Amino acid sequence: MTQIRAATDDSDTLRGRRRLRVTHAIIAACALGAAAVLGTAPAEAAPSVTCGSVVTSDLTLTANLTCAGGDGLILGSDVTLDLGGHRLSGDGSGIGVQTSADSTGGNTIRNGLIENWATGVQLQAESLNGVPYAVSGVKLDHAPVSHLFGNTELMLVDVRAADSPITGQFGGDLAISGSRLTRSPVDVFFASADIEDSTLIQSAVSTTAQGEVRIEASRLDGKGKSALGFVSETSITITDSVVKNYAQPISGFWGGVTLTGNTFTDMPGGVLGDISSNIGSDGVSLISGNSFTRSGVVLRGNVPMVVENNTFTRNRAGVIFSRGEPLPGDPPPTAVGSRATGNVFARNAGTGIESLLPGLAVGDNLAHRNGGYGIFAPDAVDLGGNIAYRNGLGQCVGVTCAGR
Repeated sequence: MTQIRAATDDSDTLRGRRRLRVTHAIIAACALGAAAVLGTAPAEAAPSVTCGSVVTSDLTLTANLTCAGGDGLILGSDVTLDLGGHRLSGDGSGIGVQTSADSTGGNTIRNGLIENWATGVQLQAESLNGVPYAVSGVKLDHAPVSHLFGNTELMLVDVRAADSPITGQFGGDLAISGSRLTRSPVDVFFASADIEDSTLIQSAVSTTAQGEVRIEASRLDGKGKSALGFVSETSITITDSVVKNYAQPISGFWGGVTLTGNTFTDMPGGVLGDISSNIGSDGVSLISGNSFTRSGVVLRGNVPMVVENNTFTRNRAGVIFSRGEPLPGDPPPTAVGSRATGNVFARNAGTGIESLLPGLAVGDNLAHRNGGYGIFAPDAVDLGGNIAYRNGLGQCVGVTCAGR
């Protein structure tokens, strides 16, 4: 009897499962019939695109797109390209994403990977309604960004770029935030670049001819290989950032630099090199509230420089106020307009403050335990309040310093 009951139970269970499957099939059929009656259609798939397609309405990729040659996608006006988490790949030539010849800008590119293009993104149309371009949540791998002309800002937000230089020219301003750039220098020409809350690895910054580069609340690491930056006829500003391991300092000519509230470490070539010249109009370098450690000659940017409330520790030397040889017929150079006030120089291998030019204003500095002089500035303007002790070659020349 037990075996018969078990067989009966199995049979009942099997019949129940069959009835359940039939019920599900009926429900599905009814649903399809209702859809047919009501005219409801399945969700429409994203438009299919091929390499070289001109996209005139918002598009989301549903699969990777690989282009063996030529260009990728060309965007019309006010088009959003959502990569849908997919890859847009090239063969090292062509342009991955660009604006069409008649586009009026306003484009957004987001959410995916653009890789292996001669130019990954090229945006060059002027946005007539003032809407900036935007690239967000995108990874760039061997896919440079070129923002040309247009007088329209390009915003790069949460971008991860590797081996992908980023360039803005002729009004193509850049705004980079929350991004990580690796071996991807930022270079602007007649344009500006604002970099905020980002990480730059082996990525120099350069600015030429108007505009400027402004970096705030970011981390910069040259890995001992990259130069920090280049400035010509404009300026570079770095604020509240951590900068380390750059092989070469900021250099250039006819330029100015503003460094405020930063920490600089392990910069063997120093932080600021020669950015002035005897030809043209020199900028003014403003250096305030920074910490400089384990670096070369930290500041040698030539005059005019204003150096205030900084700390220099264990560097080759602190700050040198100098000037190139004057051209024939030019007056002798001076340090008028430059000053060094409120700084601390401790345990540097060389001299804290050095200047052979007349007119440098010096006051309220503390220099101790340096290998050279505390302050060596013949013909300086002594503002008073300087303190120096236990410096290797002597305490102060050109100004009066109190001892410990």
